[in-house]
This record gives sequence, C-alpha cells and structure tokens, in this order.
Amino acid sequence: MPPRYTRRLALLAVIVFIAVGLFIVEQRPQHSLETHRFPSLHDLVHDTSTPSNQETHNEELDPCTVLSPQKNFIDLRGLSVIENHHGQDVRHLSWSSRGYDSGHNYTIGVCSGAIKRNLLGSADIIDGLNASEVGAYYIEQSSGRYISMGQVSSKPVYKGRKLTLTYENGTQCNGMTFKDGTPLRRRTILTFTCDREMLTKAHVSYVASVDECTYFFEVRSHLACPTAAKADNLAAIWIFILILLAALLVYFSGGVLYKALKRRPSHL
Repeated sequence: MPPRYTRRLALLAVIVFIAVGLFIVEQRPQHSLETHRFPSLHDLVHDTSTPSNQETHNEELDPCTVLSPQKNFIDLRGLSVIENHHGQDVRHLSWSSRGYDSGHNYTIGVCSGAIKRNLLGSADIIDGLNASEVGAYYIEQSSGRYISMGQVSSKPVYKGRKLTLTYENGTQCNGMTFKDGTPLRRRTILTFTCDREMLTKAHVSYVASVDECTYFFEVRSHLACPTAAKADNLAAIWIFILILLAALLVYFSGGVLYKALKRRPSHL
C-alpha cells in the first residue's frame, strides 16, 4: 500500500486539475439559446434583420469567409476561384442557373466577378457599369447587351440563421424609382445551404425575382457547412494537456516520495 503522503498528493493533483478545467470551461464562449427564425423573402428584400455581434467581427476575417452565430468558421472561397497545387489563383469560377419563369440564363459569381476575364474588354454593360465588378448578370436577348444584377461583394452575412451574400447597384430597374426620383437598381441575394452529400462542388438554383429588380438564388454546397469552433478545439486541447500533466505529476512525485519514505529508518 502506498503511504498516506502519496494518496494526499494524488488527491491534491486531482483537485487542482478539476479547478483549472472548470476555469477553462467557464472562459469558453457561451452560445445564446435565443431562438432564431428563418428570414422570409420580405425580410431579405427589405433587410429588416438587426445586425448581430457576428457581423461586427467580420471585418477581421478574410474576404468570403464568415463566422456563424455559433462561432463556427465558414470558408466560401472554394466557390470563387480554382487554385493550383501551389495555392495560387488560376481562374475565377462562375455558376449558371436557368430562370424557367423568366426565360433568362443567369451567370453568378460567388465573391468574384461573373464575367470571364477574356470578355471584360468586349462586354457591353447597360448603364456603362464596370464589367469587372459585375457579380451576376444575364444577356438581353433583343440587344445582346449585358444586364448587371449587382456589383460583386465578398462579405457574406447571416440574416437570422441563413447565410446570405448580397450584390447591389446593378443595372437600373425598368421604370422603377424611389420617391425622390432616384432610379432603383437591380440586386441579387444568394442564400447558402449546407449540403455534405453533394458529389459536385456546388449547385446554384434560381428561386424567384421581384419585379425583375431583385433576384434570389440558392447555393447548395459542402463549402457552406460550418467547421468546429476554434475556441472549443483549444479548450479540448488544454484539458487533454492538463490530464496528461496531472497523471505525470502523480506518477513521478508519488514514486519519489514513496521511495524516500521507504528508505527512512523506522523507529521501534
């Protein structure tokens, strides 16, 4: 049987380990239990959602990345460019979608321009907009000119529990103006849905349009799925290290004390 000192030391190490572990758990970010409703088309069009704390931290993130309300990291850059084995951008990706009720063939970029680089010089954009900044477009069949559906943006945000990316300031909407006479301009709202079972990188579907002025698309992709929260991973690593250190402390110090006490001469 080990001496009482060894048992006391082991008990002290366990108490210290539990106290430090509880402290680390308390420092982990607490997830809000507040329920979030899914945004409707009206909410997305009029942007009635209030900005969350997550949106204020997006400025520190890389373009086309975002933190979910649960602080999980989402990286959409794989939908934007194709990289070579050196990690360098090779070309921008663009996605096609057919609007069966409108008859248009839409081309959409995710965080990047939708018009191919070799067409930038020849693309005739209505209203004289910059072709390199067009995030989504379709070609007018009667004239062959490009209609911009919004300028590209690389800042995805959450509205409720839905991840969205909005392109604004496209070609003017036909005959639609604000009260002060300023013409309304086309815009596009992309909503992203996590789909881990897709065999392809992504699938872009046309959802609807409002007065040929605001367009909605759904992007399904495994790249829209969140990864584990960094803070949670860090806490788990520290807990594992503490367990290992506590076990080593008990093993070595207990053995040393046991041998030292055993060598002491007994007083009869």
